[in-house]
Order: sequence, then structure tokens, then C-alpha cells
Amino acid sequence: MSTALIIVIVAVVVLLLVLLVLAGRRRSEARTRERRVEARARGAEAERRSGRAGELEDKAQSLTSEAERRHERADELREEAQRFEREAQQHAESADAERTSADEHAERAREIDPDR
Repeated sequence: MSTALIIVIVAVVVLLLVLLVLAGRRRSEARTRERRVEARARGAEAERRSGRAGELEDKAQSLTSEAERRHERADELREEAQRFEREAQQHAESADAERTSADEHAERAREIDPDR
């Protein structure tokens, strides 16, 4: 083999290696760009979901506050109903006592005046 042929073969091999390295870099850069685009998209999606989660959290807090307020109101109404029930019971007992007293008076009146 001649020296010129060896130089040409070495040059071709070096050229092929350079082309392979450049092609590898291009693929690597392309993958990097794709990953950046995907990362940005995922970041945007994460921010969107985070915002939505914040909105849902605010809504949940609002509903929790409303539920607590309604529970307090229900407790107040329950206490008021129990108070009315006690009053009604007291009035019923007073009415029974008054009726018993009236019956006793009526019985005494009959004893005193049998025509009655």
C-alpha cells in the first residue's frame, strides 16, 4: 500500500468519525430541545393544576366555613326548639294542674249544692 492510500483511508476514517460526532451532537441537541419543550409543557401543566388546586382549596375552605356556620345555626335552632318544648310541657302541666283544681272545685261545689 502506498502512503497516499493510507493517508486517504485515515482521512476518510477521521472524516467519518467527525461526521458521527457531529450527528451525535445534533441528535443530542434535538433530544435536549425536545426535553426542554416537554419540560416547559409539563411545567405549564403543573402551574395550571396548581392554580386549579388552589381554587378548589379555596372553595373547600369556603364550603367548610359555610357548613360550620350552618351547624352552629342548627344547634341554635335545636336549643330553641328544646326550650319551646320545655315551655309547652310546663304549660301542659299547668293546664293539667288547673284542670285538676277546677275538677276539685266543681266536686266541692256539687257537694255543697247537690242540684248543681
